[in-house]
Amino acid sequence: GDVIHRMLTATQYIAPLMANFNPSYSRNSTVQYLDNGTVFVVQWDKVYLQGKEDMGSFTFQAALHSSGRIVFGYKEIPVPVLQISASQHPVKAGLSDAFMVLNPAPDVP
Repeated sequence: GDVIHRMLTATQYIAPLMANFNPSYSRNSTVQYLDNGTVFVVQWDKVYLQGKEDMGSFTFQAALHSSGRIVFGYKEIPVPVLQISASQHPVKAGLSDAFMVLNPAPDVP
């Protein structure tokens, strides 16, 4: 849409796994993408949680198909997702399509 606001990334996302990842921790960590016209794929490969590098690396991806189908794939998740701390960054997986409505009426918040 045309509306950009400070909560955009918190309200509108497609996330196979959102957490406090630090792709710059290792030279082997990458975030790669591929678009062949029918599918757009983003892969987080060997990424580590900031300050929790000893937990191990995570590898996962999201594939957005031109048909509208969205597929999340997980190769390496070294700890249960419920054990990932959300104190520094929200931990989420899924889709969110929240939106803003601009209402010109002065008496309606």
